Amino acid sequence: MTDQGITPHTQESKGQIQMNQKKINRETLLNELESVRSGLSSQEILEQSNCFIFQNGFVKTYNDEIACKQKSILEFTGAVQAEPLLQILRKMTEDEIKITVDNSEFLIEGKRRKAAIRMDNEILLPVDRIEDVDEWKSLDEEFSEAVHLVTQVTGKDESQFMLTCVHLTDSFLEASDNYQVSRYNIKTDIQQPTLIRKESIKHVAELGVTEFSETESWIHFRNPTGLVLSCRRYTEVAEDYPDFSSMIEFDGTPTSLPTTLSEAIEKAEVFSTAADDNFVTIEMKSTGKLKIRGEGSFGWFTEIKKVNYSGDDISFRITPKLLFDIARKHNECEISSDRLKVESDNFIYVTMLNIGE
Repeated sequence: MTDQGITPHTQESKGQIQMNQKKINRETLLNELESVRSGLSSQEILEQSNCFIFQNGFVKTYNDEIACKQKSILEFTGAVQAEPLLQILRKMTEDEIKITVDNSEFLIEGKRRKAAIRMDNEILLPVDRIEDVDEWKSLDEEFSEAVHLVTQVTGKDESQFMLTCVHLTDSFLEASDNYQVSRYNIKTDIQQPTLIRKESIKHVAELGVTEFSETESWIHFRNPTGLVLSCRRYTEVAEDYPDFSSMIEFDGTPTSLPTTLSEAIEKAEVFSTAADDNFVTIEMKSTGKLKIRGEGSFGWFTEIKKVNYSGDDISFRITPKLLFDIARKHNECEISSDRLKVESDNFIYVTMLNIGE
């Protein structure tokens, strides 16, 4: 790497060749690191799982459920603590910085300032366990939107493992916590139904992935920048994933949600985000009034809207982000004796109702 004013200098250290790097664009490096953050572990569940792994011209992360890989402007071998490196790069203002890798230190130099982060020359994190990809397939342009919507209804009870995952098939994605279910009908070309943990696949929605590939233990996603996000897949248990068709397929009474509901949701979420579980409560009264309530550790918010509804008093809980997306795009719903359903061309959301509360 000599085209960016980099002066190479090599030395042997524990069998690894290290290289002095100079005049690196700070923002370019920071963007590379930010793009692979989802593969980091907040705690060191595996040795070096809270580190950026620099190897063979790539920066990598791995936490046993997620692996990320992106080409890097740094060409050396080593594991650098992620959090201090991210923090110092974010706080620096220089366009250009100097990076020096020497023995067990990763040295960053700006204008009249220096920082050194201890690093390991030896790679102990098993990043090489990720299976190689032979062929990439295109993803439907709505795939990221599908992931964004269905991941918001997964369960959190680890004793019900399947409900903490998103269920992927060749024709739809779905998720449920047993009280609500979300399904997005979309052609995926996935060869075998599989489960992926919500905490893994949720990153797909924010990375703009356009391609995917399947290997035995992983599903790999790639975006136009070359970033590869690999999510561990569970195929055997996917065969036993519950069939929610009977919950989804019903005819109810058509009802229109208030067109200004999204504005109330944003206010309620100010308070609900301070709770352990970020939910807002919706109450619909036979008097034609709808009340949204957000409550958290420092207070609560309510707002009442008019709604074209005259049935039994009902209530349900829903994540504000999902309700915001629903209210913004689909204000028509159906209500039966025990369920509420919102349905568009490709998307279906159903929740169980509390009657008379």
